[in-house]
Amino acid sequence: MAAIYEYTGVVEKVLELQTFASGFSKRDIVLTDDIGADTKWPNHIAFTFKKDAASLLDTFQQGQRAKIRFAIDGRVWNDPKTGKDKYFTDLTGLKIELLNEDGGSTEPVPPPAEPDGDFDAGSADIDDMPF
Repeated sequence: MAAIYEYTGVVEKVLELQTFASGFSKRDIVLTDDIGADTKWPNHIAFTFKKDAASLLDTFQQGQRAKIRFAIDGRVWNDPKTGKDKYFTDLTGLKIELLNEDGGSTEPVPPPAEPDGDFDAGSADIDDMPF
């Protein structure tokens, strides 16, 4: 199983959806170093969301803070003209989350689950407990 990583940064650019003759589609998003990262040369990191996951980028805009969960994928391609191998590495986006300015998630926290069944703690007889 591939390791899953996270990267937090600022959306620099969301590229257009690319669809290929094979039916494969992908969309890239570029994030730069997080707000407050004091650097002369910021990183520009491109993440690729493939197939149905590409639609996750529809609501993201330049300047927003985001956290991406991603996997690192690699492959080799043999150039038929030269016979030499060429290696490619992709950062494949799995999930993206919009963040508040303080770094907290904007996704709502689900309410606590209700207990299953008809258990009424007030009606349980302590002497009937198996321990």
